Amino acid sequence: MVSHTLYEKKVGQFQKKKLPIVFSNSFFSSKNVQRKFPIHTALHIVLDGALVGVLITVAIMSSVALHSQYLWTKSYTKLEKTRDLNRRILESTSILEGYLLKNQKLSRYLVPTKAEDLIYLERPNPLNPKSLAKKTFKKRFLERISFFPVKSGY
Repeated sequence: MVSHTLYEKKVGQFQKKKLPIVFSNSFFSSKNVQRKFPIHTALHIVLDGALVGVLITVAIMSSVALHSQYLWTKSYTKLEKTRDLNRRILESTSILEGYLLKNQKLSRYLVPTKAEDLIYLERPNPLNPKSLAKKTFKKRFLERISFFPVKSGY
């Protein structure tokens, strides 16, 4: 191998760049500072570690806050859609009820009343064995059905 440079290369060794003597023996070299001020150096190391820890904590907390904000926004969007669907269902139910009440034949026979016009009767006991034995199965079945509460409206 032929080299066309004026300087010799040392094979297998790294060449070191030598600093002037003024900089190598200066007051601010790290080894000199460590020897002269060990507490000061240790304080700097601790503060550097603390700053790195604070930066990592801020990064983690920022990512957690952004992720939770994303999840909250997603849930709120679902809630808005659910409320809109609920409102639409209520509107369609009221439209259907209005239509059925207008077209029902029984509504002509119903009369508006007041609370004073109502008569309250005591409920007969359907489990009385003497009255049930005398009646036919069909009558008993119809009586039991008539005692169930009737839900109107929604």
